[in-house]
Amino acid sequence: MENGKHIKSDSNFAKSVSTEDTVKEENPEAVKYLEHLLKDGAVEEDDGRDLELPPWYDEKLFKNGQRYMKKYHFVIFSGMLSGLVAVLAIPSILNVLICTRQSSTPATAYRRYARTIFHVLAWYDYPLQKGSKFWESLNMVRKAHLRSSRACGKLKVGGITQKDMALTQFGFIGFITLGAPRIRLYDQDFLEGTSHMWRVLGYLLGIKDEYNICGENWEVTKMRLDIAMRKVYRPALDNASPDFFQMTKSLLNGLKPVNMMLTPGSFIFFTKRLAYCKGYEYYDEDFPNKVRIPNQKQYFNDLGWWDRFLVSYGLFLVTYLHQYSIVRWYLNLRVWVIQFLMYYFPIGAFFKYGIKWSYVRIFASSSEYDTHDD
Repeated sequence: MENGKHIKSDSNFAKSVSTEDTVKEENPEAVKYLEHLLKDGAVEEDDGRDLELPPWYDEKLFKNGQRYMKKYHFVIFSGMLSGLVAVLAIPSILNVLICTRQSSTPATAYRRYARTIFHVLAWYDYPLQKGSKFWESLNMVRKAHLRSSRACGKLKVGGITQKDMALTQFGFIGFITLGAPRIRLYDQDFLEGTSHMWRVLGYLLGIKDEYNICGENWEVTKMRLDIAMRKVYRPALDNASPDFFQMTKSLLNGLKPVNMMLTPGSFIFFTKRLAYCKGYEYYDEDFPNKVRIPNQKQYFNDLGWWDRFLVSYGLFLVTYLHQYSIVRWYLNLRVWVIQFLMYYFPIGAFFKYGIKWSYVRIFASSSEYDTHDD
């Protein structure tokens, strides 16, 4: 980024926040939360408090959230990837990513998002206790965020705010939890455990309780996620800037050497469908009242044949087959193999980025992450 020429005004973004759904009676608490987040959260940053567990931490509930990674590995990571794509549509977050120059090319995006994957896996795999790799990972991520925030602040781009962190939280859990019924996933324990786990993670990463998109229980979390999706994410995706598409292409093309089924066309379609953007419906149930709208443009028809196949194949798998244990086992195994190879033998990346660049480590003392990555 040079002289801030790519910066999209956050005030313009605030004006674009959706005023649709006015016919729907909004929950007053949800409205109050979102207004506070978008106004006050946009000027407050991480206060730099010590890394300590919150007083409301529930160990049993947290571990319950962790264990669902084994059961729903495929859809959790698919939802997170769509969430990461959606996050790029939020101008203030996109500006910071452009400023840090860690995601603007496929090569840099590969390393950044490989680290993100390995950190998330650490949060699901290791025990939450001081001295563990879980704790080490969180500490590294938080310090990196603070460094990036200070650096971008000096360049007049703006730091990482409470609003940015809370909306990024949505990226990690919003689609998989709100979209659970769309894949026939009616597991209340999963929703409660996941909500509490990410509430704790948000707190440890510097989000104040008043801004945390995850509340004291799933009902509160659902309320906040729903209004954020409809009022923030949907209009942001509908009005995404050219930089969004460029960064999304870098993200997905960057990871493509380790997963050939990641294409910008199909994943942008998946993401906009999850946010209920008009024109990105696929099944009848995607439409309001489950009735197709005559003559409405369908962006599926604009996709190339390979992207149309990936969308049709992917949606059929998760909508109708994921509910069966044998299919979940197959899909989970496939993702586990990809992640195993990505860590130990990323052969596809070797040819595109070279052997040295292809290996990503988050805990090695010589890790690039520890020196200047965000």
